[in-house]
Amino acid sequence: MTARIFTHAAWALAALCMSATALALPLAQFEGQYGLVSSTTEPDSTWRYTKGRIAIKKLDDRHVSILHACEWMKSPKEVCSQRYVAQWRNGEIYLQDRNTWHERMSFDPAARRLTVLTQGVDGTLRRDVYAATTAPLTDKALVRRMKREQEAVDDLIDEPAFGEFGKWEYGKNRIELER
Repeated sequence: MTARIFTHAAWALAALCMSATALALPLAQFEGQYGLVSSTTEPDSTWRYTKGRIAIKKLDDRHVSILHACEWMKSPKEVCSQRYVAQWRNGEIYLQDRNTWHERMSFDPAARRLTVLTQGVDGTLRRDVYAATTAPLTDKALVRRMKREQEAVDDLIDEPAFGEFGKWEYGKNRIELER
């Protein structure tokens, strides 16, 4: 009888460990560097990127920072970068609610591809596709912009002007996981 209880306890512990590993897997797969593959708009316009890079880094067990550096087609010298925080919760990844109402993201873990859809104020829809890359970031403008966004995220952590990112709202903007 005692051996049976220990066997059931061992199976339960193994199942719990496997569940925890399965839950952590998508967030770990999400981390990394992504290079711009394509940037298109509907209807066709110059409101798109010629270069782009996304860096996704773990902040803690449930949060990642998403840093974006880019170059506009129409005006390459203009500032073009963003930063976000995303939260892993209940088996899904949610983008921060603050200032993301106009954007949607999807991630294909098998292809390691990230797609960002952005709705413009004029009704234009931009679709930016990024693929995982291991190539170092060498473009000087993108390096500078990425560094600026990393410093901004570091400030969010060190001196949270909007409160700690762990207490932000993450409920309205789920990053779709393609399966």
